[in-house]
Amino acid sequence: MAQDSDHSTGERGDLSQFRKNRFFSGKLMTPRDMEAEQEYHAERLHALSRFVVGSGIVHGLEIRSIGETDDGLEVTIEPGLALDGRGRPIVVEQVTTKSLPRPSANELSLYIEYEEVSLETVPVPNTDDAIDAESTSNRTVEVFELTYRETTEDERPQLPDVEIPSVGSDGLDAETISRQLLERYHDQHRSAMPSETETAVFLGSFERTPDGAWTESTEPAPREFAYDHDLLFATIIDHVTDTDNPHRTPVEREPPDIPDGIGEITDRLDALETELGRVKRDQTALTQYVMRKTLKDRARFFDELADRVAQQTREGSRLAREIATVSRTNGEEICDSEGAYRRHLREILEHLIDLGDHLEGATTEASLERYLKSVSDLQSALENDDPVLELAEIQDRVCEAADSLDVLVDVVPNE
Repeated sequence: MAQDSDHSTGERGDLSQFRKNRFFSGKLMTPRDMEAEQEYHAERLHALSRFVVGSGIVHGLEIRSIGETDDGLEVTIEPGLALDGRGRPIVVEQVTTKSLPRPSANELSLYIEYEEVSLETVPVPNTDDAIDAESTSNRTVEVFELTYRETTEDERPQLPDVEIPSVGSDGLDAETISRQLLERYHDQHRSAMPSETETAVFLGSFERTPDGAWTESTEPAPREFAYDHDLLFATIIDHVTDTDNPHRTPVEREPPDIPDGIGEITDRLDALETELGRVKRDQTALTQYVMRKTLKDRARFFDELADRVAQQTREGSRLAREIATVSRTNGEEICDSEGAYRRHLREILEHLIDLGDHLEGATTEASLERYLKSVSDLQSALENDDPVLELAEIQDRVCEAADSLDVLVDVVPNE
């Protein structure tokens, strides 16, 4: 795009008043007028993008690969959009590979820059010597160039500091806070024009490995992104609607109040001791209830088993009935303590094992295998001195296995 020194601001990067064509009937439109029309719209857009949106990557532009060739570096970049330091959009419309000179250093930072290329050369008709060339370009396309600097240091400007007034200490309302916040930010960061504008957009930093390949730096400088309106609006909405913890501050439970006096400490210890006693009593009551229940269930299941296998194995039926009888006898004494319950299980274990031997041939192999497995688990738990509640749970599995024994029909009694 040609630039007119009288009113163009695109290359200087500072501000000047925008000029536009004034059209009237009979006006002779020259190339200068057409260029002024293009520059007016472009410079307004670039100024707003630069000072309202900012610069950086808007979408995509990841580095897909970077490697050395015989002629230098070959860099492949993903499609995307960026805004440079003058507010000009840089577009990469498809996956593109660019060749760069071979760097002399082992570290580099990649940048993308705005560029223009002339296209469609056409002949120039007779213009009474208004132009010397016999042909000129008919179109200009806005493209991009990849460049690098032999450093991995982050040279981007830092985020501005923003001093937020305090509602509590200053006693200000929301409207005054917002006005004061804008005034402070404007005075600190927007009172003077920036002295220099960085037009290149940083894409990433890379290092050469010992084998000659290039890889992303171990401590890469952060890529510069533009803050679009969707991001800022979503952040504000999330902050406003999060009434529990909008600042994502780690919340810890407040430590309990520590009493000061000896008397208060004694009272606290007495309360804890009382609570501990209550918990122990509840645990004892629960354990005794579970032990009694296992005895009652065992008596019921093995009584039923004795009736079901009476025709197939008389000795097996007798053993099942004996297990049920022992389970009903002295139940309160057995459940009086965990030690008594353990001794009872060791005594009944022998009967359970003997019963398994006499059930062979009277029940299906699969159901008998389940029963023997549950009895074996009970034996292992007793040998390992497992807690009483775990022993009771395994005892329940023995009862369930006994209840699920499949009795074979038409079996001649073997005793």
